[in-house]
Amino acid sequence: MKKLLISAPILLSLAETAAAQSAVALYGIVDAGITYRSNERTSNTGAGQGHSNVAVTSGNLSGSRWGLRGKEELGNGLAAIFVLEDGFDITNGTEGQGGRLFGRQAFVGLADKQYGSLTMGRQYTSLDDFVGPVAPVSAIGGFGAHPGDIDDLDQTTRVDNSIKYTSANYAGFTFGALYGFGGQAGSLKSQNTWSVGGSYAHGPLQMGVGYEHSDNSKTGPQDPTSGKWQGTYDGTFNSSINEGFASAQSQQVAAAGVTWDFGPGIVGANYSDVQYKAGGNSLYSGTATFNIAGLFGMWKVQPHMHLFAGYSYTRGSQVDGIEDEAQYHNVSLGALYDLSKRSTVYLLGGYQHASGMTLDAHGNPVAATASVSDKGNGHSAVTQSQSIVSFGFRQRF
Repeated sequence: MKKLLISAPILLSLAETAAAQSAVALYGIVDAGITYRSNERTSNTGAGQGHSNVAVTSGNLSGSRWGLRGKEELGNGLAAIFVLEDGFDITNGTEGQGGRLFGRQAFVGLADKQYGSLTMGRQYTSLDDFVGPVAPVSAIGGFGAHPGDIDDLDQTTRVDNSIKYTSANYAGFTFGALYGFGGQAGSLKSQNTWSVGGSYAHGPLQMGVGYEHSDNSKTGPQDPTSGKWQGTYDGTFNSSINEGFASAQSQQVAAAGVTWDFGPGIVGANYSDVQYKAGGNSLYSGTATFNIAGLFGMWKVQPHMHLFAGYSYTRGSQVDGIEDEAQYHNVSLGALYDLSKRSTVYLLGGYQHASGMTLDAHGNPVAATASVSDKGNGHSAVTQSQSIVSFGFRQRF
């Protein structure tokens, strides 16, 4: 009996220690605002007639979401981790990311303090992980995205069936790689995606580089019933900027960015190269290339107020006899006021002017039209110019 009385406190202490080493957190963001868009086309993949539109919209500054994040310490610096994250539209309660329950992220794996993490599931690419944090989208979300988020720095696409490695921090250096299995019998390459990236941070300087390659995973094949290409379903090509290249055999993105924190604010620069290579079933021939360069700055006017300004220039390439390449000048503005650590009121704006020629969703040469913001917030215009303004509120939990 005496031994039992002595053992009881020890067992209780061990149980409390084990409980402290395991944790599951509920988190999320709810974001809604009133948004004005000019010259919005009535058909998502056709010209239609342009109209101005005012509506309550979701996820203007940050995508609305809720998620579960778990971690269990296994000892010696090793831990089991998982993330299940759902995106939704606060205006009507529907699921985002094509109706998936955990469409934003869903992965499980192991993390080691010395060697890094290895995870499997539906995940962002290394391009998103390392270049996204030094892109303008890190400050004002989709309103800071390059036209149509063509270089995927706003994390509007994810990779299914993927395995990803992310290193620990080695004196400011981190790196990683991802491979997404296509799931096609008899072929490891068909419909696969792979990426690599790295970053360096020291004092006020932060840099990131990344590369992403997709073989028929975001693009093609064509649905014989609807005539749509695969990329038009998940939103990858739901923009007048790149919808004409949804029939590409492969897509690749190379991007780099740098920021400098000078105290009262942050300034940054980005460059991206995006290529869509045609295949046997493509509606065009050769390789379509887009080059994007941009500058941005974020200033702390008051302890709780930040102002943002950014500019990007995008230039397309000559393809299928088009000599007058598409060009896009894009300006983004933002004002954020923090009511608390979790609550923010914002005013965001974007303007874009397009010129030159490109291809429409059917592979026909057409005049380039504007498409401000990312694939979620943006609705392409029928004209060369478009403006978007959004006033809203974001709550984190």
